[in-house]
Amino acid sequence: MLFIPRGIKRLEQELLKENAKHKDWECTEELMALTKGGKGLYLHCLPADISGVSCKEGEVEASVFDRFRNPLYKQASYKPYIIAAMIFLAKSLDPANTLLQLEQRAKLRHNA
Repeated sequence: MLFIPRGIKRLEQELLKENAKHKDWECTEELMALTKGGKGLYLHCLPADISGVSCKEGEVEASVFDRFRNPLYKQASYKPYIIAAMIFLAKSLDPANTLLQLEQRAKLRHNA
């Protein structure tokens, strides 16, 4: 059984209430047709709220989501690397030099 602290549950409820205020748009086939040649690539940081599938009123029509399912999941797979890079950049005063030092050390990383 998964334990979820009360504070997290309360925060989730607050965020869901806030999200409910912003349901004035949806990525539809009609909107996608307005993109360059009607071939714009719908990309979204998953998970997405899919209208009629994961919820009543979502961010994207099921047909649009299904059409772009593979590129969406590919894009989402890069997120851990992007987050790691952001953490590295936030913690390093001179990222280029730090990377050079790590490369020069040429030491393999060992798992704990």
